[in-house]
Amino acid sequence: MQTRYVSEPFVNLWRDPGQVRDVDKPSLEHPAHIESWLQMTLSDRLDLVDRMESQSLYGEPVLVLEEQGPWSKVCLPGQITPKDKRGYPGWVPSAQLTFDSDYHQRWNRGPLAWITASHASVKLRSGEEKTVSFMTKLPVIEEGKQEILVRTPEGGTGRLPSDQAIIGHKPELAPPEDRIRIAKQFLGLPYLWAGMSAYGFDCSGFMFRIFEAGGIQIPRDAGIQARYGKRIDRQHLAPGDLVFFAYEQGQGAIHHVGMYIGDGFFIHSPRTGHPIRIDPLTTEPYHREFCWGTRYQGDETD
Repeated sequence: MQTRYVSEPFVNLWRDPGQVRDVDKPSLEHPAHIESWLQMTLSDRLDLVDRMESQSLYGEPVLVLEEQGPWSKVCLPGQITPKDKRGYPGWVPSAQLTFDSDYHQRWNRGPLAWITASHASVKLRSGEEKTVSFMTKLPVIEEGKQEILVRTPEGGTGRLPSDQAIIGHKPELAPPEDRIRIAKQFLGLPYLWAGMSAYGFDCSGFMFRIFEAGGIQIPRDAGIQARYGKRIDRQHLAPGDLVFFAYEQGQGAIHHVGMYIGDGFFIHSPRTGHPIRIDPLTTEPYHREFCWGTRYQGDETD
């Protein structure tokens, strides 16, 4: 088992390389053509459900379990799941992974620069600019007033605007109102199945990154997110609580999650074709499918 690091703005985690379609090829290249891939039709986006599992951001570590041709079977150690105790499992293109020993040491030692803007531009020493997502994190070499000098996973250096990142081993624990403010900056962003980046989130990926920005690690998927923290009934919801929805009028399997923002409303990434938005809990099907809320106040997954 070897550690590698993501060298694209994000890498898709696929269930089976044999399920990858021609329309997905732009996302498999190095460098990846993300914007081209995101031009998928609605039908193509809907068809991702049985193909994609998750995503990992630029510079994040992956554990390589085996390699088959151009593909690597990996686990994503930052994403808690019962599928594998080492992290979320799946397949990624080997060409989109890299390793540099200095980066590896700095990643494990910290501190890191955590991107707080929806997107930020990393100015590489070569003159190239790489656009990275919210919650991308890179090892800090030097902090300046205007820019942060960071190590990139390829072994080079880059510069980030200081006002688009925070520095630390992890974000400080933030109050619920900060999580709500952060979440609202993504209103209108298109839904993307398995999305974990500011290029498109699914429901649980959205909550994962918002809570990560608030200094709290939660599991990757909605059904597992609901198992941790303190369970809260509808009458006692407070702003910042997760709210969960289940089939069979709230009695079956959990299939959706959002965050309560107060006054009977919640923010969420609904489904393919419907961007991030705010809805009242009285809206159907959410009213009849609500099962419970969960309050995270720290790293209850530890």
